[in-house]
Amino acid sequence: MPEDKASALTILTTEHYTLQMVRTATITDATGRAGHLLTTISASMIALGFVAQVVPLKVLLTLMLVIFAGLFLIGLATLFRTVELTIEDVQAGLGINRIRHIYGDLEPSTREAFVRQVHDDTVGVEVDAGQTGWRKARRPRLIGTALGVAGFVNLVNGLVAGVITGAAAGLLGAGLTWSIVIGLLVAVAVIAAFGVALGRIARRGVAPISTRYPRNNQ
Repeated sequence: MPEDKASALTILTTEHYTLQMVRTATITDATGRAGHLLTTISASMIALGFVAQVVPLKVLLTLMLVIFAGLFLIGLATLFRTVELTIEDVQAGLGINRIRHIYGDLEPSTREAFVRQVHDDTVGVEVDAGQTGWRKARRPRLIGTALGVAGFVNLVNGLVAGVITGAAAGLLGAGLTWSIVIGLLVAVAVIAAFGVALGRIARRGVAPISTRYPRNNQ
């Protein structure tokens, strides 16, 4: 029996380390992709700022339409990849929670030493994700998701879509005020639509994992 426990601990610690490396890789990849997106948008805006000094308004709006359409496509690729990375991170975190629970079963005296979660239910995963700080909100999970990397990229994509729409409205003869209003409405609509869609994708990605150690199973 001691040999079995030692073997189990070796296997568990190896898997724990592997899952921790997965979490590190996914977080690094997601933040890196978001940073590259912001860098590309910033460089494009700087270039447009220089061009705006020497070209007519219609030419500038046309350039904005073309460039920001390309940025929106890049943003979509970044967005869906960050959602995939978020799912991988949640899965890895859920696995680590399970391993901590088994640590406690193998050696009950260690249970009080864990400051992170030992439950793999929804509440346990959300606690590890830091979403319980919004417990008094009506939809804490929605707020916590919106504050993640995928939510941030979705916000940026919505603003890019608003710029595209505003530029198109300007080319069609709409005034400055109307172009801004239309752009803002489209930005809000895109952010909301993709936020709902990505939330469903994320839930489907995590749903196949069954709960083995819920909070009521001490």
